Amino acid sequence: MKPKPILPKLGAKMLNFTLVCLAVVYSLKVVLALIPSLEAAPKTPPKSSKSSRTVSSSAKRSSVKSKATSTRKKVASRSKKPRSRVVRGQRTIESARVVEIQTALAGAGYYKEEPNGQWDESTSKAMSSYQADNGFRTTGKPDALSLKKLGL
Repeated sequence: MKPKPILPKLGAKMLNFTLVCLAVVYSLKVVLALIPSLEAAPKTPPKSSKSSRTVSSSAKRSSVKSKATSTRKKVASRSKKPRSRVVRGQRTIESARVVEIQTALAGAGYYKEEPNGQWDESTSKAMSSYQADNGFRTTGKPDALSLKKLGL
């Protein structure tokens, strides 16, 4: 058996043609990129013309520094602005819900007073001790795990 050629003769000719076309396109692109830089004069004066002015070099440095520091001040002043803190989540608990929680805590033996519908210090302490005894994070506030364990 004879081994098959990798590329038939026609395929090799097409590959060569494609490579030649790519080389021509790339060389034209390079030439066209160079032409505008040769024709057009720069719109801004060259750096050497700035040095021909009668401004001393120390004055130039100070003007550069003032620009840099003013930019820095602007950036710094933006970062120092106090952000208004957005409070998220529920801010207060409805009194009917507090009564339910206090009743559930009393049933579990953690709340010793009569349920009054106010989330006060004794309610917070009862919730903290309930959370601590059940291995939850002790915040003193009703979280989902604590309420679920209480049956609420």
